[in-house]
Amino acid sequence: MNNPEKLDVLFRVRCGEVTAVFPSECGTDEWDFTCYAHVGQHGSCDRGWYNTTRKAKPAQYESLLAELRQIYAPEYELVVKSRMTGKHAEARKAQMGRMRAVA
Repeated sequence: MNNPEKLDVLFRVRCGEVTAVFPSECGTDEWDFTCYAHVGQHGSCDRGWYNTTRKAKPAQYESLLAELRQIYAPEYELVVKSRMTGKHAEARKAQMGRMRAVA
């Protein structure tokens, strides 16, 4: 069996709603990123929204993480991170470049 690709995920909370953020996956452009919530599921979020959230605690995101593991397995291994880094931004920009080259 192949080793699954690692995919970083952050869990953020705002107004009691927990959202998973995939900081290396671009949303509608290289500045946005993909996010996922129980209600609404996959979408795009930006830094402005992110800045209005706070880090979720494990007890708050455990059911969302379980849902995501069912969706992403076996191709991806979700790796919970606590913050975004420059490497995430570089990955989004590279991904957007590849998508534009195909279009």
